[in-house]
Amino acid sequence: MKVKPFGITATFAIIILSVGLVNHVLIVPLLLGEAGRDAWMSVLLSLTVILPWSLIPLCAILKKMNKTRIDIWLKERLHPLIAGALITYFLILIMITGLETLIVTSSWTGTSYLPRTPFLAIIIILLCLCHYAASMGLRTIAYISCLLIPIVVFFGDFVMSANMPNKDYRYVLPMLEHGAIPVITASMNCLTAFSELFSLLFIQHHMSKRMSRWHMIILVLFLALLAIGPILGAISEFGPVEATKLKYPAYSQWRLVTVGKYFEHVDFLAIFQWLAGALVRISLAIYILIEFSPINRMKRKWAGYLIISVVFVIFATYWTNHMSLYQEIIKWRFKNIGLITLMVVLFIYAISFMKKRR
Repeated sequence: MKVKPFGITATFAIIILSVGLVNHVLIVPLLLGEAGRDAWMSVLLSLTVILPWSLIPLCAILKKMNKTRIDIWLKERLHPLIAGALITYFLILIMITGLETLIVTSSWTGTSYLPRTPFLAIIIILLCLCHYAASMGLRTIAYISCLLIPIVVFFGDFVMSANMPNKDYRYVLPMLEHGAIPVITASMNCLTAFSELFSLLFIQHHMSKRMSRWHMIILVLFLALLAIGPILGAISEFGPVEATKLKYPAYSQWRLVTVGKYFEHVDFLAIFQWLAGALVRISLAIYILIEFSPINRMKRKWAGYLIISVVFVIFATYWTNHMSLYQEIIKWRFKNIGLITLMVVLFIYAISFMKKRR
């Protein structure tokens, strides 16, 4: 797919909305469940791994790829079967992230503000929007992200400021009440969330400029802030016990917002925030799947989109009706996949020193 290059700002917007949805929504209940009032510390602990990982191997790979597609770059240095296995691993992860977002978003939509709407209708409508965005190209996704990110950030600052009277940060103390083990265990979830930065490897050949290490530092710290904010907000507003019982802590904080005597029930603004992240995240997953899978070689691209749609609809419809079991799958994924992904990127970093195969 030929895409006109876009800049660092657009890349930031894509990653913040895509990976930020995980940090701001999906992992928050997992961290609170694991570490309680110390959940915010697990994010800081994960930075001791993620910052070196992103600054050394990830940035080095991005530099050495020099706007070459990752599948081509790997095949120049590895046997085609090994290169294909690595690409397949990443594509499976990308498909899981897109499908996971569709499932969780559809479930949240059906249980929070559209309880009488069938899950299937919600899934199909959301998927159609994401497919349309993906079919318009990565540059369109980038510009949509640039338009959405200022509004999303503004709403985030608004809910944080409006809830200040409801916050009591004494709930954060005492720290490490149950020792360091829960914090260390919870940090594994953070590693999985941050490891999704590998998606930069699949869009770097469409960027007009290479991402520097300073860019990476700013991006990682901003993503960490997106996780720490709702964690501290949930603990300070609901207390550590009630916060661990919330299914969607970030959304629950919107329900406390009141402005003056007559302005309340502004949680509909959270719908915009969530759907903005879901739109970009699912659209990006679909675009990458189309570009790097055998579907890209099909003469009729609509057939490729149809295949992905059918797969997504079948899985999403099933799991939205079995959310209790799916929550256990999410816990397992966030607990185990992060380290594997980090190691795979380290392996790619090691082979980046190899010369091209003849």
